[in-house]
Amino acid sequence: MMVDTILFDFGGVLLDLDYTRTYDAMQGLLGCELDLSEGSRHRKVLDEYEKGLMSSENFLWHLQHWTDRSLPVPDAPTLIKAWNAMLLGWRPEKLQLLSDLKKSHRLFLLSNTNALHLEWVHRDLATNHGIRDFENRFFENAFYSHVLKDRKPNISCFEQVVSLGNIAPSRTLFIDDNESNIETAAGLGFQTHLHPANASLEFLRS
Repeated sequence: MMVDTILFDFGGVLLDLDYTRTYDAMQGLLGCELDLSEGSRHRKVLDEYEKGLMSSENFLWHLQHWTDRSLPVPDAPTLIKAWNAMLLGWRPEKLQLLSDLKKSHRLFLLSNTNALHLEWVHRDLATNHGIRDFENRFFENAFYSHVLKDRKPNISCFEQVVSLGNIAPSRTLFIDDNESNIETAAGLGFQTHLHPANASLEFLRS
């Protein structure tokens, strides 16, 4: 079926990421590795923060209290810099692609993200690309997990997006670099593309 709508993931699809930079930086500051296994205390805090159920101040407080007792407790600016280390920035050709695609498609964004990362994104776009209206310039709507109070791959997250965006899944291509997110979307009738992290999106021009 013809695609007239594209729903983009953010990090790893539009914005280049390297998670290891944050893991390594945090390990150096805290003296422990972030345990992101299901049910771990680290994972629970990160999920709550990503769903907007915890303030940035409270999140940073948790990070500080994970610090090994043999190390000094890092201050907030140092932690924020480490937390944002995974964010590598934009390839200008992807911004141009969004501008071109918007002429012929409805474009939406769906991202598991958090307030600190989004602040970095807006600052980087303004400073390095002169863009201060990112969401309105490129998308009909941008859906962020910490605003939705829900996150991928939850079915309820996608159902919110379908309802709020008046999106027809069967005519929508969902692009994400996480297989679990792709599986949920496919089960709801979206056309899907599992995207290699940080790869080019030029296939959308064909």
